[in-house]
Amino acid sequence: MSANRTVSRTVGDLHHPRRGTRRAFGSLLPLALAAMLAGCTSSGQSGNAFVTLSVVLFSLNGTTPVGAVTSSLADRNTSTIVCVTLQNDPKNPTVTTPTALDNLLIQSYTVRLTRLDGGPSPASFTQNTALTVPAGTSGNTAQLPVILVPAQLKSQSPLNAAPVPLNATADVTFKGRDGRGQSVTAQGAVSVVFVGDGTDSIASCAGGTTGGTTGGTTGGTTGGTTGGTTTTTGTTGGTTATTGGTTGSTTP
Repeated sequence: MSANRTVSRTVGDLHHPRRGTRRAFGSLLPLALAAMLAGCTSSGQSGNAFVTLSVVLFSLNGTTPVGAVTSSLADRNTSTIVCVTLQNDPKNPTVTTPTALDNLLIQSYTVRLTRLDGGPSPASFTQNTALTVPAGTSGNTAQLPVILVPAQLKSQSPLNAAPVPLNATADVTFKGRDGRGQSVTAQGAVSVVFVGDGTDSIASCAGGTTGGTTGGTTGGTTGGTTGGTTTTTGTTGGTTATTGGTTGSTTP
């Protein structure tokens, strides 16, 4: 009889766990959910398209990565520019023949400068652009000249009174869509070193010079500044890229 009662209690415990056990399981659920959510994060990539957009590298010549570019506050007629290489990859690695609908059109990028000394930073700004990043498992990259510091910001507060040399970080967010209208976003960052004399770093994207005085050559032709807006048109890796002027600004 005692053996039967022991078995009965054991079976009952299996069907009706003790309160302490239920509390233990309940406390583990939030931890398990947090771990699952952490595994879903990505490096600044987002969107509902069948492909992902990623920043491959920032460079001055289109091939060699750089971690920092120089911006001279003494050269107030020159915008500080860097080359960015973007890549279009399928989310499903088994897809080897993407369609033209998987091509990505980059429509804008937003630059946010943050001073490392904790001082006031310029307002973030957004540039319109039109760059196609083709789909595929090869030949799926495109280059774009990115304005990190517009020339007009050098003569405005807070940069015109900033101590030099000054280190800052430029966070760049690229936004676009695929042929189906689904949005994509990617982020990248590069350091900017502000100096009080000398010249800006000279960037050459796909054979065209993008650095130097405004009105020079930018992978093709760069127009001058009119009312604070600079229009850039050039061919990058066979892809025509058009960069419009500032569309708005927000205070970081």
